[in-house]
Amino acid sequence: MTAPETLADVIRERSGEILAGWIVRFERSPLRFRRATKAESHTSQVANLVEALGVAASSSELRPGSGATRELERNAAFLGAQFASEGATGFDIAALMVELREVIASMAPADEVVAMSRLFEWLTVVALDTFASSGLQSLRERIADQLEIGTPVVELLPKVPACLLVGAPPAGVIDGLLSRAWMLAIGTGAPCVIIDCGGLAEAGEKNFEAGYREFLVQAEGSAIQILLSTARRGLRETATILASEKALPFQHFDRLDSAVAHAVERAGYLLMRRS
Repeated sequence: MTAPETLADVIRERSGEILAGWIVRFERSPLRFRRATKAESHTSQVANLVEALGVAASSSELRPGSGATRELERNAAFLGAQFASEGATGFDIAALMVELREVIASMAPADEVVAMSRLFEWLTVVALDTFASSGLQSLRERIADQLEIGTPVVELLPKVPACLLVGAPPAGVIDGLLSRAWMLAIGTGAPCVIIDCGGLAEAGEKNFEAGYREFLVQAEGSAIQILLSTARRGLRETATILASEKALPFQHFDRLDSAVAHAVERAGYLLMRRS
């Protein structure tokens, strides 16, 4: 007597048919709105997903989080990250997983459909979570790049360099910006460098300590005076302590114009107020 066909048998013997059916259903899926991606772009990844499902099904352990489904979950996570990099939407991911599930469910033995469907619900969640995480990380990287490029590191006057921090740059970006201002001071022979914190958001203030600490490692031993302006009390106190630990000349000003006036005088300019 012939043994009843299993899900693993269906996948092994009809994988080409499953893939062809998925391509048709995916392209026509009502879950897709913008249709930012084509089925042909993901055929190989879906084929790997089907193959991994066959391996998991052969172990009779179609349970989310089990050892047998680990490779399947990795493939789903990779799909989510790939969709994020292509500018696709979560609807496309949902369509991919749902339509693949429907194709396989139409061919699978009835007693294995429920477990397989539950597994696909979990895989859809995994793919969407990776999609969201990858998109958020990409956004953070773009914002960090924009802040690094767009934050003013300038000479307000000859030998009066300043770094005007804005937004919420990560610690690494803060370190890089302060280092650029420091090199500008060294290159121009400036006696001071102004670091203005008036434009920092709360998240940027939290990142300031780590970036400032790394910057001071490079600046240690220099005679250039650090002029910190418009920093809140906690930030000011932390910056003062860290500068004193490195024996660097430091002074805080409540207003940017006061810091500029001090730097201008140190640079040898004579300030005169018009009556």
